[in-house]
Amino acid sequence: MNKAEFLDTLRRALSQLPPEELEKQIAYYEELFADMQEDGLSEQEAAAKLGDPTQIAQELLIELPLGTLVKSCVKSAGRLSGLNIVLLVLGFPVWFPLLLSFGAVLLAVLIVLWSLVLSFGVVVLALGIVAVAAPIGLFVKLVSASPLLLIGSALIAGGLCVLGALALKPLCRGMAKLCTAIFKGIKSLFIKKEG
Repeated sequence: MNKAEFLDTLRRALSQLPPEELEKQIAYYEELFADMQEDGLSEQEAAAKLGDPTQIAQELLIELPLGTLVKSCVKSAGRLSGLNIVLLVLGFPVWFPLLLSFGAVLLAVLIVLWSLVLSFGVVVLALGIVAVAAPIGLFVKLVSASPLLLIGSALIAGGLCVLGALALKPLCRGMAKLCTAIFKGIKSLFIKKEG
């Protein structure tokens, strides 16, 4: 694939972008081609190094704000025919509650998952408090249990607190990645497919 074919494919794949943003992206990739050719690469080598233009376009469109994607999707659909308008209005009692309930279920699932992560964090914090409070209770004589039991429970709670704290960061990262993947999946519904 040469430079012209690459840029033409990229332009078609990015047709959803607003015109000024589209020209900005095309100019950026033209400049990349020029820089690579100055470094001694041919057009075909530069295109191969940049990768698949449709994949590049997909990644660029995913990064757009959702509002921009929805606007461009509605604009690209063109004018609605009378039959389409009648079907939308008559189907509203069916499709709108379904859409609303899907969004509510998705939000509820995310809230439950984040609540589990938060609960896990609170348990880790409570174990840390137990690990510190048990020896203090031993010295202050607030607890009438055996010293060996208090020290053992403090060590166990401290160990579980450290293990939980080590697991908490990857757990939060995983949840953040899951939320990002869900949001990108929703955004990808509004990206036109080239056919």
